[in-house]
Order: sequence, then C-alpha cells, then structure tokens
Amino acid sequence: MCHDASGPGDAGISGRCCISSRSHAVCWSAHGTGPCGNDTGSGSGILNDEDTTPQPLTTRESEIAHAYAAGETYQQIAARLNIAPSTVRTHLATIYRKLGVSSKLDLHRHLRPAPVPAGPGTAPSLPDKPSIAVLAFDNMSGDPEQRYFSDGITDEIITALSRSPWLFVIARNTSFTYRGQAVDTRRIAAELGVRFILQGSVRRAGARVRVTAQLLDGTSGGHVWSERYDGALADVFALQDEITRNVVASILTRLHLTTLPEPVERSARPDLTVWELTMRGWHLLYDFTPDSFATARWLLQRALDRDPDSAEATMVLSLIHHHDALMGFVADFRKTMTRAHALARRATELDGTNEYAHWAFGISAWGLHRHDASIAALERAVEINPNCSLAHGSLGTALALVGRSDEAIARQQIAIRSNPRDPSIFFRFTGIALAHYAAGRFDEAADWAGRAVHRMPRWYLGHVLLAASQAQSRQDKAAAETVRAARAVLPDLTLADLDRMPYRDADRMEGLRACLQRAGLPAPDTRPAISPDRPADRGRSGWHPPCRDG
Repeated sequence: MCHDASGPGDAGISGRCCISSRSHAVCWSAHGTGPCGNDTGSGSGILNDEDTTPQPLTTRESEIAHAYAAGETYQQIAARLNIAPSTVRTHLATIYRKLGVSSKLDLHRHLRPAPVPAGPGTAPSLPDKPSIAVLAFDNMSGDPEQRYFSDGITDEIITALSRSPWLFVIARNTSFTYRGQAVDTRRIAAELGVRFILQGSVRRAGARVRVTAQLLDGTSGGHVWSERYDGALADVFALQDEITRNVVASILTRLHLTTLPEPVERSARPDLTVWELTMRGWHLLYDFTPDSFATARWLLQRALDRDPDSAEATMVLSLIHHHDALMGFVADFRKTMTRAHALARRATELDGTNEYAHWAFGISAWGLHRHDASIAALERAVEINPNCSLAHGSLGTALALVGRSDEAIARQQIAIRSNPRDPSIFFRFTGIALAHYAAGRFDEAADWAGRAVHRMPRWYLGHVLLAASQAQSRQDKAAAETVRAARAVLPDLTLADLDRMPYRDADRMEGLRACLQRAGLPAPDTRPAISPDRPADRGRSGWHPPCRDG
C-alpha cells in the first residue's frame, strides 16, 4: 500500500511512501531511499508491526545512527564518510527498521546509554552544595569536523568549574551523553541530581570565535543567566575563563570571584594548534582500541614537536601509554609503563598545579608496583581539584591494591556519583571489586567484577576478579566458565597478566594466582604457576593454601 509523501528534509523529500512486507514505511524519491517525514522527527516515519525487537546494527549503520542522532545532516554524514546522501538515507531506513523507531527523537532515546542507578527506584539527591552539569556546547561552525573544538571548550569550562571546592560538578563523560537531544532541562537535572544546567554553542569563523552560554535552573527550567562572547582565537582561553567566572558568580553570589583557581590554560603561551592536537588525542583515549591509541600518539607527538613544554600534551601522551599497557595492547608492558611514568613526571614538573598530571603520575606508579608513590600523587590530585572524579576513582583503586578497602570503596562511590555515565566506568567497578576481594567479601567482589566485564568485555582484570571470587566462594564450575569466556575474548590471557595491577600483599597475590590456576587460567611458558601440589611450591617462603576447597 502506498501514499504520497513529502517533507522539508535536508534536500526535500517527495515521492511515494509504501508499506513493506514487514509493515515498515520507507520513502523512495529522486534523492534516494530514506525514512518518511522530515529530519526533526516530528512525524511518524515508520509504521511498526508487533515485531519490535531491536536488531543489531552493522558498524557503518551504528556510525550513521549516532551521527544522525547527534544532529548531523544527511549531507554532512555523506561528506564525512565519502558516500552519497542517498546512501545515507538508505542506511537510515534500515536503521529505523532494525531498531523499531519511528522518529529522530526515538532514535536519540534508543541510543542514549542508561545512567548508573543510584539505587532501586531512586534518583540521585541534590548534594549539600551548589551542583551543575555542563552539556556539550553545540558546534555551529557548519563543519562537523570542528566538533572537537566546541568539545574542547566545554571540557575546559568543566575542568575550571570543578576546581572550585564549593561546587559539585558532573563529569564531561556523563553530561556529554545528552548531546543533540531535545530533552527537557528539568529532566536532565533530575536524572543527574544537580540544581543547574549550563548549555551553549560555539561558532568558529576564520580567526574569530563566538561562544554563547546560558545557565538554567534545573528545578524550574528558567533562565538564571546568559551571555555571548566574541573574540579572536588567540583569546579563546580568556573567553573560557570569563564564562566560567560568570557562571560561578551567578550560582554563588556571596563568594568573591577570586575564589576560583588560576585558569586551566596559562595564557602566557596560547598555542591553539597544540591545544587542538591535545584535545583530539584526549578524545581518542576513550575509544580503548589499539588503533585509537596509535592515532592519539601520533597527534600528541605532533603537539610536542611544536611545543615540547606543553604540560597538557605531555600528560595526555602519558595516559595513552599507560592505557596501552594496561589494556594489554603492547608486547613489553614494563617498558611502556615506564615511558608513561616518565612522561607523567615531566608533566608535573611543567605544571605542578595540573591535577591531571598528578593523576597520570599516580596511575602509572601503580603499574610499576610503586604503591605509596601512587597514593601520594593521587591524593595531591584530589587536593588540587576536590571534584576531579578520575582522581577520586583512581585513588580508590590505589587504596584497594594496598588493602585499605573501606576507604577505597568510599572514593569509588564519589567518582561514580559525579560521573555516572563515564565510558571508562568499568575501571570504577573494578576498583570496588578489588576492595571487596581484599576484604574477603567475595560475593560482592564477584558482583562488581561482573559489572566491569559487562561494560568492557576486553578488560582482563574484570574477568580475573570474577573468576577468583567465584573460586573463593566454592563456585568452581562458574569460575572455570568465566576463565573460558575470558580467553574467548582474550586468547593470550595468562597468570602473568596479574602483574599489570598487583596487590601489594604477596600472600594475597599468591592466593589470587592459586584460585585462577584452579579455574583453568594457564601459566605463561616463561613462568610456571604456583601449585599447592608441587612440593617445591609448598616449601616456598610465604606459601599458604590461599584458595578455598571446592
């Protein structure tokens, strides 16, 4: 059955709208095939039958779906992917059918990650101090490739705001999940448990930049403050500082503006090119793939070639090396982690007030089994910026590795509360699992390790802690199955990988190895595993039967 269809889409849609055998409407026109209706999602583009079970998307379909949901037009997507606009429309028709959605708004909602719940049926309560979420500023430059620029400005504003000890600030990886969505401000504030929402846009034209920002009351939805800033690109950091200071002044009218720390970027050497390269490298960190890390290293090395004294580029390069080693993407773990540690130390020397430099130094220290130095550096990062969720979370992990379990869990809870949608939240879950395991709470450790595996199936330590916790709880079959599942994803996983993030206590590490060996995790050829059945191992100093009998 067909009827005429028309709409004011990107290039105009006109033609025939037909119901297919699966009862989905798809439009054919001179511009190609695509969902019926316009780009605003105001109409019902697809007529769904009773079969509404979402089907998996291909890699290309997923890329197009997320780009379209984030606000890119057919033409912009086509230009970026080097395909025809009609091909984009065809893909979108397939995406709508597979996901069972009928509008652009439905697509937004379907693709948006669910927040980490604060508890059964509860929403986060407002903190006891002024709280704010800064949404990703819209890129109004007309070039989707410039989105990193508006993202970078938003990042810097979030960082500067979070340095105020009088504010509770939602981290960027959570607030950015609302990008491109027509969601009521009051709903966002309720979901995140904050009082204020900051949103805005960035328009870059030649050597000029315009930034607009507005502060909204999350309770009433009303405007608290709004402003527009125009300036040269060379003054972009001064613009960021001015916006930040005005937002803080609007929220905390009784506080003097001098309570804000120094600007995030020192204006003495404003080099936007280095800044752009650094922001792109930082963005790639969260992909957690060997290819993204390789690209990030290239970008950051370019930045350092132009400015060898850039603390930010040095720090991000350290993070790339650290995560490259931690995720198991390199052949020589210790060499790569040592490089990360040296870069982080250099970053703290270049800018001792940069909390992220101390954070990078702290997490690279635990990779080299320097637990005390790790804790000291991470405590310094928290001291500099009490609202840095990454520093709180990593400090929690460092404390768990030395057996300070309750303190460790408290730090992780702070990190999760301020950044519940962080794509790297599996590290936070793992830190809680490490703490429970060290305290002998194996059921709780298994629960949190399972959450980490669910979020990041390629994360070795989630699998390891899950299997060991199951073995300690006398669930030998489950532990063996966990090891098999882990090696299906990580075929090279062996007992030697435990040394990437070891507990400081040698006996606890022996117990962990014994549990995993019993569950079937093999030893590397170069280092036999400890076995309670070998007399030589039973006689070793510090040996004890560490894993419960099944």
